[in-house]
Amino acid sequence: MTGPARQATGVSAWALGLLVLLPIPLLGSLAAGGAMVAAYGSLSRQGPLAKANAASAKRWGTWFLFVSTGLLVLHLALTVPLFWLPSEARGFFPLGIPITLYALVCVVHLVVVIGATMRARRGEVVRLPFGRTES
Repeated sequence: MTGPARQATGVSAWALGLLVLLPIPLLGSLAAGGAMVAAYGSLSRQGPLAKANAASAKRWGTWFLFVSTGLLVLHLALTVPLFWLPSEARGFFPLGIPITLYALVCVVHLVVVIGATMRARRGEVVRLPFGRTES
């Protein structure tokens, strides 16, 4: 015999954010953001708690996807043309600012995803400080 079924909490939408840890450089952030956004479709039909947490993960995943992709594109736009220019001594900064910000955004993403996954696992609604509330 099995016990009563647990209510769906939407924790999987947040846990998909851990795909940022994929060992393939730069692909992990695209996979994490995209998976968090894509998870909303199926989780939104599993109850109000799962829908609320999936919507929160979707907003965070969308933000993370756009910001991380934008920083990567900016970094490539700044560094790729240097391959065809004459070689001269350059320091890491200022050309390294976008990739440094990208690393910082990925660390913040990991902290938020781990915290939100733990809260969703406990059955709480995850609310981000800058996200809009669903009514």
